[in-house]
Amino acid sequence: MKTTLLLLLIISVPFTRVWAQTTLHGLVHDNAGKPLPFATVALLNARDSGDTLDRLVKERNSDAQGLYAFENVQAGEYLVRVTAVGYQKAYSSAISVTNEPVNVPTLTLTEATSKLAEVKVTAKKPFIEQQIDRMVVNVAQSIVGSGSTALEVLEKAPGVTVDYQNERLQLRGKDGVIVQIDGRQMYLSQQEVITLLRSMSSDNIETVELITNPGARYDAAGNSGIINIRLKKNSNVGTNGTISIAGGSGRFDRERGSLQLNHRANKLNLFGSYSLNRGGNYWDFLMDTNQPDPTQDNPNQRNFGRQTTYLRFRDLGQNAKAGLDFSPNQRTTIGLVWTGLWSDHRERGPADAVFRRTENGPVYLRARTEKTYDTFSQNQVGNLNVQHSFGEKHGQVTADVDLGHFSRQHANSLLTETLVVSEGATPPVGGLLLTQPTTIDIRTAKVDYNRLLPGGWKLETGLKTASVKTDNDLRIRIGTLAEGQQGRLQPDPSQSNRFQYTERVNAGYVSMLGKLLKKTDVQIGLRVEQTHSVGHSLTLNQRVERNYLKWFPSLFVNHPLAKGQTLTLSYSYRIDRPSYQNLNPARGFVNPFAFSIGNAYLQPQFTHSTEAKYTLKNNVFASLAYSRTTDLMFFTIHPVEGNKTYVTFENLGLMRGYTLTLGVPLTVMKGWQLQTNWLGYYNRFQYDYEGTLLQVENVAGRLNANNAFTLGKGWTAELNGWVSTPAVNGIWRTPWVGSLDVGVQKAVGTRLKLKLSGQDVLHTNQFIPTANTPDYQSQTRLAFDTRIVLLNLTYSFGNQQIKSERQRRTASEDETRRAN
Repeated sequence: MKTTLLLLLIISVPFTRVWAQTTLHGLVHDNAGKPLPFATVALLNARDSGDTLDRLVKERNSDAQGLYAFENVQAGEYLVRVTAVGYQKAYSSAISVTNEPVNVPTLTLTEATSKLAEVKVTAKKPFIEQQIDRMVVNVAQSIVGSGSTALEVLEKAPGVTVDYQNERLQLRGKDGVIVQIDGRQMYLSQQEVITLLRSMSSDNIETVELITNPGARYDAAGNSGIINIRLKKNSNVGTNGTISIAGGSGRFDRERGSLQLNHRANKLNLFGSYSLNRGGNYWDFLMDTNQPDPTQDNPNQRNFGRQTTYLRFRDLGQNAKAGLDFSPNQRTTIGLVWTGLWSDHRERGPADAVFRRTENGPVYLRARTEKTYDTFSQNQVGNLNVQHSFGEKHGQVTADVDLGHFSRQHANSLLTETLVVSEGATPPVGGLLLTQPTTIDIRTAKVDYNRLLPGGWKLETGLKTASVKTDNDLRIRIGTLAEGQQGRLQPDPSQSNRFQYTERVNAGYVSMLGKLLKKTDVQIGLRVEQTHSVGHSLTLNQRVERNYLKWFPSLFVNHPLAKGQTLTLSYSYRIDRPSYQNLNPARGFVNPFAFSIGNAYLQPQFTHSTEAKYTLKNNVFASLAYSRTTDLMFFTIHPVEGNKTYVTFENLGLMRGYTLTLGVPLTVMKGWQLQTNWLGYYNRFQYDYEGTLLQVENVAGRLNANNAFTLGKGWTAELNGWVSTPAVNGIWRTPWVGSLDVGVQKAVGTRLKLKLSGQDVLHTNQFIPTANTPDYQSQTRLAFDTRIVLLNLTYSFGNQQIKSERQRRTASEDETRRAN
């Protein structure tokens, strides 16, 4: 681990963009005097020195008429740079921005005389960017991220932790993460989100956005914030696309491929993509337990158990996306998008369990289980969206309607042979077959409107309604049998359960953005959500209904302290509703001695979150955040029946957390950019666990580092890694853990790229938690097939050059960031 830490202590980080309400706009022409559409227009800090990337404030594309506009520009000195394929770049003169809108003189681009093949790319986006309200991980720019899965990419993101044993995500040390794809929530449980991300190829991902303190226009759900995965969308004109294939191996092989297509002409833009991810993995599990097993004759009797499991995984994941944008006029765009996700996950392997009455005493029970676990799921979502602009002074309206259907077929078979059993011990059942078909139907509709008001203020408001219906039919059959004799299994009504859950959330929000005292930018928002939910166990005749109205205020204040220095303060109040699977009182078995169970009475948790962020010259930043969570939902483990344990979610109590984040970029030498993101946090838990009031404190940290090397002649390389200190999370403690990745890329011309990467080269990314409560102790080690080598090939084809006479305006994703 010392070697890993030494390699990771290399510095660098994103640049923060400053926030105001002044508008800067202009026009781009070619040397013939015609409008030049879809040119890349960059707003640069005129006073900053150094690399262009350090000076970049915002970036946009000109529209079909060659027009561009930058909103929310802070007072200062700027330059505008325009680039386009086939043209020489152009710069404006220095522009002074105050409180009034600025019209930049028309910029004219001259056709380039050199051939495209002679153009050399000397800079790229950094792996991590820090913006005013979010951190952006540029996955498409990463060498070691190519050919991976979405889950492997997320683990490289600063502040993101993947709990592989319990299959859940954490952001900045906290549970309750909302995962979105292209701004749309998946409405899946954490386990199902993990399965989905494991089957998704990273070659389809453009960026990952980490939003830790969302504003009023975002859903109030998510205790620790939002992770938004933005998929690639080709913006070139004509017919073009990209194909990518990857192959590699750790202990097991894996293959991945993706295809993106785009056709843009006149008023219509057609786009689509498909990716396939196939490969193997393993789950090497060891757990030692010490738990009470009292009897009438011996109330102090204990049980010492050791459970070992080795499962072999086979995954097949497919993702498809198709859509169109139609612009009947310059102000209106109509879009239609369909997204399909399919996952086929299979597990096979043995599980052994050994139990003793004393730590080194004789074995009184030994069992061996052959486990099979098969899950096939699909998720399809259709979206209709309309965007209309009433002009710069009259605002813009966006409407969305989403229809989604998710289904899962799940089967888990346990065939157990009891090898040793002493008098008085109860052997496990010989056979257990669990099947659980699940369906989820999603209906959402929302409308958002924004416009400028007198005095330079901006109004944002909107309404949303979301409806989710789920149906889970868990059926368990048990019996004594030999392998292959499933016909002798009998239904077990006591453990089977049919559970249905419905939830409707109606929401509205209003947000005002403006300037106070000429220098201070303010955004104040208020969101209201009314929730009605019903959880109904048909088998148990158990019904839990809730109906509540909650208000969620938010506030952002941005104030310049001195030249190049800015202080940003933010506050939000958020809710984290229980997953419907966590509300389901049915059981799910890991092996005959370990199972999970839902909690139909689980309450939502609420979080007050504040943050102060300091930025220096838009690239060095430090932040201090505080959060207070009540009715904390937490993942707990409980001993039962002497040698069994079950896990569930409970409302434990209160958590207070302080988080310190620091980012410092550094150019070591020409061609070597270093970025790091440091995270330190202090958490204090106060909760009731099995009748005992506990107070637990945690001081921990995490470091993410990225090194980008430009070697010349088309060669680039990366050295990335992360390391986490020992940490405490509720009843769980984890030791040092980290990962180190390396990669090299060769660009052959402008269309072909070859990438070779090695992930977790030291094989240090393992999950090793311990639990120590007054009555129960456990030690766990969990390892996966994370040390792998991948070769990735990416080829771009079709028309890559802009032809101004054929361009028409299409929808712009930068105009409005759509949330749930």
